[in-house]
Amino acid sequence: MPYPTATADDIAFFQEHGWIAVPDAIDPADLATLEERCQRILDKKESMAFDWAWEKGQDKDERQFKILQSSPTMFWPEINDEPFRAWAVQFGTALMGLELEFWYDQFLAKPPGGVSVPTRWHQDEGYWGRLLDDRGITCWMPFHDVDESNGCMHFIDGGHRDGVLAHENVAEVQSDLLECAPDESRAVACPLALGGVTFHHSKTPHMTPANTTDSWRRILTQHLK
Repeated sequence: MPYPTATADDIAFFQEHGWIAVPDAIDPADLATLEERCQRILDKKESMAFDWAWEKGQDKDERQFKILQSSPTMFWPEINDEPFRAWAVQFGTALMGLELEFWYDQFLAKPPGGVSVPTRWHQDEGYWGRLLDDRGITCWMPFHDVDESNGCMHFIDGGHRDGVLAHENVAEVQSDLLECAPDESRAVACPLALGGVTFHHSKTPHMTPANTTDSWRRILTQHLK
């Protein structure tokens, strides 16, 4: 199926809200290689991934991978040649009105069985710093349907206009996980069917709930600058 082109309405929506959901953007067949690579990461998570919510006081070999984090492109650079990557750069460039390039990706998986935890409210610029002031965008791409039960994206509508909020480390974890406290009255949930993606501005506060289902929640973020 052809990949969509960002329309004037898409660009206007993104500029107003700081995020956009794009349904039916990715041909699921184009994810086959990526999914196979990410399954390898899951199978060998102790050596190929981090636990982004690793609890303080817990030994490394006792990690539960409440938020599994890795980078498939770091292990398999040929993923850069996949069609979804070129499209994400093209679509993100149109939304931002800047000439962007792929920076890095993250495979983020949440385990089943009540083990996972929410990814707290944060802004990407809270991690990236001032060098990317208003210059970053992220494409969030699930490998299956997502909703509030397994950890779909939530955004603060228009939050990209609020500046970079104060961030602090999450007290109970020993990773670099950060959190901020945005105005949650403007929160919008973005469930997606397989093939859909979201894009969000690097200043847009966002979070995902814990996975409460009996299957891994698996997504790829593609960060552009």
